[in-house]
Amino acid sequence: MSNIARTMTYVPPNNMSREEFEKTLAENFVKETHYQQYHQCRALAFQADVMKRHGKYEDALSVIDEMKSIYDPQLHSRVLVKEYVTDQCSDLVAASTFWLNHYGRNDEALRLCDQVV
Repeated sequence: MSNIARTMTYVPPNNMSREEFEKTLAENFVKETHYQQYHQCRALAFQADVMKRHGKYEDALSVIDEMKSIYDPQLHSRVLVKEYVTDQCSDLVAASTFWLNHYGRNDEALRLCDQVV
């Protein structure tokens, strides 16, 4: 889903900005995926990725925290790769260690690095 949003050329409807369109798309994806955990995890990862691309790292970190509360790599990673080709959840958890470090939250970043590995 996020690769599609990144690569497609589109004009958002009703004069929406690209940022608002992507934000709404991510919010709708999250709302529509409550029925299965791995889809919910992926939707939250997509939402965090959209926030990150628009410079809202703190908001993205909050969404990643929510995602981590339901994401179990041993349970979800293979299913995500089978369904979406990549496990964007693990990718964003790993990337968020850099953001945490940038914000001076080094202890939290190091703990997260241990979880990623």
